[in-house]
Amino acid sequence: MRHLLCVLSIWLMTLVQGLGQVALKTNEQVEGYRSIPQERIFVHTNSSLLLTGEYLYYKVYCLERESGSLSKLSKMAYVELVGPGGNPIFKHKILLEKGMGYGDFFVPTDIRSGGYKLLAYTHWMRNQDQADFHQNDIAIINPYLVNQGLLQKTTSLGVDSLVMTEKLDNQKASLIEAVSKKHGPVDLTINGTEFKKRTKVSLLFKNSDNGKTMDGEYSISIRKKSGIPAPMQTGIIDFFEKDHLFNVKSLATIGDSIYLPELRGELFSGKVIALQGNGTISGLKVALCIPGEDYFFDVAETDEWGNFHLNLDRYYPEGKAILQVLSAKPEEYKVKLRDYEPLDYSKLHFKDIKIDSTMRKEILQRSIHNQIENSYFQFRPDSVLSSLFKQFSDNKEKEVYLLDDYTRFKTLRETIVEIINDVSSKRLDKDNETIRIKGFDYAQVTDLPPLILMDGCLLQDNNALLDFDARNIESIAVLRHKLVFGLEMFQGAMVIKTKTGDGYGQFIKDLVILDQEIFESQLNKKYFVQRYDSKNPTDSKSRLPDDRLQLLWVPSFNLTDERDQLDFFTSDVSGEFEIHLEGVTHENEPVSIRKSIYVD
Repeated sequence: MRHLLCVLSIWLMTLVQGLGQVALKTNEQVEGYRSIPQERIFVHTNSSLLLTGEYLYYKVYCLERESGSLSKLSKMAYVELVGPGGNPIFKHKILLEKGMGYGDFFVPTDIRSGGYKLLAYTHWMRNQDQADFHQNDIAIINPYLVNQGLLQKTTSLGVDSLVMTEKLDNQKASLIEAVSKKHGPVDLTINGTEFKKRTKVSLLFKNSDNGKTMDGEYSISIRKKSGIPAPMQTGIIDFFEKDHLFNVKSLATIGDSIYLPELRGELFSGKVIALQGNGTISGLKVALCIPGEDYFFDVAETDEWGNFHLNLDRYYPEGKAILQVLSAKPEEYKVKLRDYEPLDYSKLHFKDIKIDSTMRKEILQRSIHNQIENSYFQFRPDSVLSSLFKQFSDNKEKEVYLLDDYTRFKTLRETIVEIINDVSSKRLDKDNETIRIKGFDYAQVTDLPPLILMDGCLLQDNNALLDFDARNIESIAVLRHKLVFGLEMFQGAMVIKTKTGDGYGQFIKDLVILDQEIFESQLNKKYFVQRYDSKNPTDSKSRLPDDRLQLLWVPSFNLTDERDQLDFFTSDVSGEFEIHLEGVTHENEPVSIRKSIYVD
């Protein structure tokens, strides 16, 4: 991995940057590209057939093609759900940890019935043929929309149609039987096959091959089986076996453009353009701000062509990305962010959905279960595991001033003089003032500027800031130690939080900067697990209706010899439920298990 980091660091410094891609200039760079392992992605979903009001849960496994091990290369994956005609329903960013990540999507009531494609890839995979991206067929039925007559046919239109036929049922049964025989070095036993409602079920895992370990990373879904035929779900074992059919990485040559892997998180690349023809664009500092309660700030430096790169290795809030040049005259520059070439959806093949009157009862009953469950969702909430990163939040040397605790002054200039310790303003000339923050060594004089953030956005115009109406400020936090972002150093920081949360708007509206909407990565969650073994049998939650069709979804299940059992509880829903486990051992052995239980 250190070798890869060195190679890519050289690329970032020397390659000619295009929008989203870099060009290979030398034989050494071509060989460096070829030496980096390819990636592939497998996605485990909880179902391939969903109704509106249900959740699509998925787990991403990013693997090295050659070794089959979880990839240490990319730290970001992208998951898209695409509808017929190339209409994207959602695009999720997934932060990868040790090659894994997960997310979910609530199917809204405005989505149309039809066949959809779930795509998953990394930017490094974009150097391969798009056909190598992971593709899952997802069928969605919306029983609340009218005029869906094209779906209501009873005749088969080929193997791509979802029709209720005995032949298709037999094919599915044969496939499930075949998958159950190819389960990898793990066996799964259950403490029974038939269970009552609201009853505990125990899954016991053991090693089926003494020569191999079952220690590894897994995901498990337990869900009611549908009587409505659904697109086939490929297991990770079949995925491994069919890998030789995939296209190999293209043989790049000098002059070819390639996508860089996102080694440290999401990669933001862009270019600074001087609005004055002879202005320098080399060695400029570019600041990226993502404003908000949980803001993000960082600084990059341009190369000789004005290109820059920034890595976001943590969650950030959805909203605006504001980029500006750190300069006494930032209005003389324009910042342009890369724009990745969109995927080509024209070659995707979407499977048809055909429903008939025999499915009416199940669709109706399933819709009722979903409505009941969604009505009581507040009593079974998921919890967020990955909180948003807050810069400076844990700094013990930070001093916070809540201005409501003091006499209010009209301007920030007066507030600094009367209330804020260790911060002052200094007049540079007749028309200009600057803000200074004292370091811990009072005798040391420095010309380093302070970092000034308002609601998470960098402000460079000290003159206008000093005249800002302080009655709109909620709090001011002051840090006195030196701060380093990229190659830029600041003497302390003043972090201003306004009452409206967007006070920075009036300071940047006249600047030539980039103000672009972005969307955040999926937050890691701990999904709710229903239990009925509480010591208090009169627990009010146990009296709530339990219409769960999805009994359990655990996207991050670490199986070891010490942890070889998993318990869950049935709901008030009867029928056949499928236990579906996918994963890979630490020895790179794929594991895929499907078994059923019955609830009455």
